[in-house]
Amino acid sequence: MSIRARKYNVELHEYEDILLPDECRTYEEDMEKMVPCAQCGRLHKYGEMYTSREVHAAYGFGFAVCRECYDGELDRSLKKCAPTQENE
Repeated sequence: MSIRARKYNVELHEYEDILLPDECRTYEEDMEKMVPCAQCGRLHKYGEMYTSREVHAAYGFGFAVCRECYDGELDRSLKKCAPTQENE
């Protein structure tokens, strides 16, 4: 079975529907539980993960993502918001 989620596309400024494994989480009581990253699918301890800026449940809660994927999300977000540099 799969979880329906939405992934925000920073370039297009819109969401696309995606399916995630049932084991992906927006919340977990056991911080030692191994869960898949909602971006890359690799297993990590839930307590070492971050709240996704791009992969959300229907009501906007972010799924857990690993540090590397979170850093990528942050980089994409900052890159999109950065002022453009004209001929310096």
